[in-house]
Amino acid sequence: MRLSEYLKTNFYDTQELCSLLKIDSSQLQLWQDSSLFPNASYSIENQIKCSSYLGLYECIEITEYYPRGLTEWAQILIKNSVTQSSHAFELFQQKYIMTLQACAQKGIASQDDRFSEDIVEHIQQVWQQFLCSKYGVISLNGLIEEVVFIDLGRAIVDAITEDRTKHTIDIELRGQLHDAIKLLNRALSHHASHERSSSLREKYIESLMQKYDLSIG
Repeated sequence: MRLSEYLKTNFYDTQELCSLLKIDSSQLQLWQDSSLFPNASYSIENQIKCSSYLGLYECIEITEYYPRGLTEWAQILIKNSVTQSSHAFELFQQKYIMTLQACAQKGIASQDDRFSEDIVEHIQQVWQQFLCSKYGVISLNGLIEEVVFIDLGRAIVDAITEDRTKHTIDIELRGQLHDAIKLLNRALSHHASHERSSSLREKYIESLMQKYDLSIG
């Protein structure tokens, strides 16, 4: 799939996003300047040469793309009339912790300090990465739930596989590894073709499934 097709299929450009949210681009920019909303995941610069009866015209057009799931985060901002970054972070943190607890109730949990005693500090770091659009690139839809699935899934995989270096996995741990990879499969982007070989999906799903003879069905 061409990059332009990939972006149009999986993302909203600025105009589409604003239209869906019933806001203008200045409101979106204000959210971003106020550290309430992520930056664009992709920015495409096109140099255009237009030839017509009246002559040749050249210009540069820049189009920015946002993951489609960010409409959910925008609705949270609108619903709660959020204007301060500290308020936005509180809502983000609540959603993150609730998702983490829901995973724990299903038996999917990590003993890493990031998810216990260091949880607030960890979420603050994740919040900054969310605003910088890291998760808008590596996740399927840019949802906060996917952010948690990626963080938690990677932590479990790294613990079980010793940072993906172990040659074999003990039978009693294969079920946990399988669950973590399934969690990652629900959250990680499939990526544009030029990104796939270095993607987290390749490192944490494709390579590990082959290495440890796993299935995520």
